[in-house]
Amino acid sequence: MVDPLQALAHDHRDLNELLIAIRDALGRIDRGRSRLEDEAHEIGDGIEALRDALLEHFAREQEGLFPFVLGHLPNVTADVDAIAGEHDRIAAALTDLVRAWTAASAHGDLGEWRLALARFEELYAAHTKSELAFLESVAAALAANRVATEQLRHLLDA
Repeated sequence: MVDPLQALAHDHRDLNELLIAIRDALGRIDRGRSRLEDEAHEIGDGIEALRDALLEHFAREQEGLFPFVLGHLPNVTADVDAIAGEHDRIAAALTDLVRAWTAASAHGDLGEWRLALARFEELYAAHTKSELAFLESVAAALAANRVATEQLRHLLDA
């Protein structure tokens, strides 16, 4: 992959690590090694970090990558539209996750939050696969065009 595209792909690794940390905290509760009160800070901070990183990632793509590829590559409109739609669904699921966590941490009942987390993870996992495939196709299309690659790097670094 071209460097700026690798950076976007690498974002998913970082986002996955945040999800794993949240799941690890939940696992400690489930195994009786910890109580919700003990893990609430870790889970809450993890959700906040996930939200911030995910929204920044989406912004870099929607404000930098998507306009660039639409202007430089033929036949990508449907792919860009599909990924942007996934972003919208994931953002809505993330809002539900935050809302459910607020209620769960206040009342101590993790049921609704677990459902929201599972829905978010399902949408995010499917999105990651489709987005990585899209990034690979963009990288292949730009591989021979160093000028376009450098323009993209500047757009995504801004």
